[in-house]
Order: sequence, then structure tokens, then C-alpha cells
Amino acid sequence: MNVINLLKNILLKSQIYVSLCATLLGVFILQEQESYQNTLAFILFLTFWNGYFFTVYHKRKFAKIWNILGFVLISSILLKYFDLNFYLKWLIVLILGFIYNADFLNINLRQFSLVKTFYVGFIWALSLVWFPLKEMNWAWFFIIFFYTSAITFPFEIRDLKRDDFTTLPMKIGIQNTKYLSYIFLCLSSVLAIYFMKFEFAISLFLTFTFAFILIYFSHQKREDWYYSFLMESLSLMPFLILVLLK
Repeated sequence: MNVINLLKNILLKSQIYVSLCATLLGVFILQEQESYQNTLAFILFLTFWNGYFFTVYHKRKFAKIWNILGFVLISSILLKYFDLNFYLKWLIVLILGFIYNADFLNINLRQFSLVKTFYVGFIWALSLVWFPLKEMNWAWFFIIFFYTSAITFPFEIRDLKRDDFTTLPMKIGIQNTKYLSYIFLCLSSVLAIYFMKFEFAISLFLTFTFAFILIYFSHQKREDWYYSFLMESLSLMPFLILVLLK
């Protein structure tokens, strides 16, 4: 049990696991677009890690220090290995993510009704498609937007009694929220089948099928691991399935 708690603290509470999942989804996209670079994958990991660390711990002093160090490190790498336009795109993503939790600026977007519901998917689409790719790929942008939005909705179902802000399940109910997730998964599937290379489309389709199952069985009383591990793992599944297919 102590080992399990240790792993939980190291991987989950530190936000390393969710950041790794997001990064591998980004790697999957970059490979499909034949744009993969080790340095770029490292930048994605550091960006997501700093972003999620800020989201969870931004009111603590050590988190602010960590985020400043992360900003300096990522900026240094970007300015050394990439052009200024690339760096400016990263700054835009960073600012939009920062505003999401900027309590002290009195513009915390989470306070606005239903913004949280779709903002996460929007930020992920920007971070994984618009930022790393040299040319905008709208098919990938909407695949990621619909998919990440769909797998974010169950977290709002879990937090239904905890959230102080109006969320989608509060507006339309739990079952209708799940229906919307299914619709978004279907839209992502159609885009993937139509626009992606065969093995990548298959990887996404299998992932979406598994996501459908997890969303179907999601409810408020599920254990935390169901969301913090299984639901989060949906982001790395396309990459893992692709590796198995090859």
C-alpha cells in the first residue's frame, strides 16, 4: 500500500502522469504529420507539466517558483532551437492557460458559466496542433478539441457537487452530458477516418471506443483512480495502440 501511495504521489499528484499522457498524444500527432522532434516533445511535456502544476498548486509559493524556473527553461530551449514565431505561439498558449486560473487578475475564466467545459479542449487543441505544427491542420485541431472535450465532461460529472461554478451537467443533466460526449467522439471518429493515415485512424477509433465505455460507466461515486488514472490514460492510448500496431 505504501508503494502504491508513493507512486500516486509521484505520478498523479505531481501532475507528471497527465503531462506525459498529453505529451504522447502530441507525439502521436507529430508522427502522423511527419513533424516529430525529440526537442519538441520535451517542450510539450514541460509546457503541460508547468501548466497543470500551476492549475493545481498556483496558490502555493513553491509552485510559483517552479513555474518561473519552468518558464525560463522552456524559453531558453525555444529561443535556441526554434524561431521567434514559434516562441510567440508558445507564449500565446501560455497566456491563455494562465488566464484560466488567474484569480488575482479577477478574470478567472472558470467563473464564467460553461467556459471551463470547452476551454480545456480549446487549449489542448492549440497546444497540440496549432503550436507545434508549422502549418495549421484544422482536421487535427477539431479532432483534439472534440476528443479532449468529450473526455473532460466526465470530470465535471464527478465534480458536480464540488464545483462552485455552473457546469454542463448542472445545465443539461448527467445523461445529456454523456450524450454530448458520445456525439463529440463520433465527430472525432469521422474526421479521423476521413483525414488521417490508416494506422493512425485505427488507433484513434479504438481509443474512442474505449473512451465511450469509460464515459458510459462514469458517475459521481466512482473512485478517484477511475478519473485520475483511467480517464487520463485515454490521452496516451492512441500512441500505445499505434506502437502495438507497428
